[in-house]
Amino acid sequence: MSRPAIAERLRATIGESRLREVLQAYKEPRGAILPLVILLRDEGVDIDADVTAWIAHTCEVSAAIVLGALSGFSELSRDLDSIAVCEGLTCRLMGASSVRALLQERLGEDRVCTSVCQNACSSAPTLQVHGVLYGGLHEDSLNALARRLERPASRD
Repeated sequence: MSRPAIAERLRATIGESRLREVLQAYKEPRGAILPLVILLRDEGVDIDADVTAWIAHTCEVSAAIVLGALSGFSELSRDLDSIAVCEGLTCRLMGASSVRALLQERLGEDRVCTSVCQNACSSAPTLQVHGVLYGGLHEDSLNALARRLERPASRD
């Protein structure tokens, strides 16, 4: 299905007036990311790459931002390739920005997103890949993980 057709289908699913209402409820369009996801899921829409792209476009953010917002809610996200770096206070203090920068440089900005908190402060800084939490990251372990993630994932 083409992007315009997907956009038309999703707008029809939500309804133009409801879409405007949700977007206008927030100072910035990005605030509507999760409400849109929930509305779509309530209507039986799977949150796949095409829907993520539409939400990103509608909320004026990148797909990585949408994936980051979803990373705290595993039941909402289906993207197995995203890497969510925790940006909770403890992780930030323990170097999450360096973790994110290294991974973005090695793996690309589109693949690395952030999450509000992964509730694993004792292992800070942390990140999630394929639903698995990695913590206590230091330069050697982070480089080893980045090398593993550079290889295409097998999808058996």
